[in-house]
Amino acid sequence: MASSSPRQLRPLNVGDVVSAGISLVRANFKIYLGLSLKAALWYLVPIYGWAKGLMIFAQIGRMGFHEIIRQPETVALSLRNVRPRMWSFLGVAMLVGLIQLALNYAISLVAGILLVPLAAIGAAGAAAAILSGVLIIVMQLVIFAAQTWIQARFWLYDMILAMETEREATESISRSWELTKGSATRVLLVLLVSYLVMAPLYFLSFVPFLFTIPFFAGISTDATANPALGLALVLATLAFLVLFFFAIVLSAPFFQSLKAVLYYDLRNRREGLDLQFSDGPRDQNRP
Repeated sequence: MASSSPRQLRPLNVGDVVSAGISLVRANFKIYLGLSLKAALWYLVPIYGWAKGLMIFAQIGRMGFHEIIRQPETVALSLRNVRPRMWSFLGVAMLVGLIQLALNYAISLVAGILLVPLAAIGAAGAAAAILSGVLIIVMQLVIFAAQTWIQARFWLYDMILAMETEREATESISRSWELTKGSATRVLLVLLVSYLVMAPLYFLSFVPFLFTIPFFAGISTDATANPALGLALVLATLAFLVLFFFAIVLSAPFFQSLKAVLYYDLRNRREGLDLQFSDGPRDQNRP
């Protein structure tokens, strides 16, 4: 229901964004969960299914945004608005992935060059080894922060594709970079907090592998030589895939709701948020 949507939206800190995202999911849990399940199932179909799944995930974000601005859309209406850009979601996702991969590789390459002298320091003695280890850990944290910062700058591309239909698809990348300018650290912190919130759900996916540990005690780890070990690994892998699938289904509405809240907040701060969009009439009736 629209009346259950987050209200406190000017301005938002990291805690406000996460709380608003949770409230948005709670108010529309069944609808968002159903869409998320449909998107995840489509992901099992190569290429076409990936495009369809990305489109449906973006549809969740779009519906969340319209809940926030008190102009709710039905599932059918939101789908009608995002369907024309289905292939754009896949194309831009691939492009963003390639850009992030290239930038992350460049960061790792520079860090690798810097780590060489740090490793050499560690060979100079115990104290030097401790210092070298600390510096290497710090460097790894810096690498992680830099790579997550880049992810934060591109994170809203699918919201932009879903909402700003007058823009060319590839413009969503530069638009995300523009919207997050000056707020990248805040978006990064939202990302980190959201990862922490959802981490237990994903860690649960790995629990089945714990049951294979007894099979490794005092026996050969060659699955062909030990049928029990092979069977345990197969069953653990299947259980992992099922649990991981449902982790995606449960977490996607949360992440898309966070994007909706951030998109609203960033546009409101930077542009005053003109609510006149060019994608047709609004439907105030909920399914």
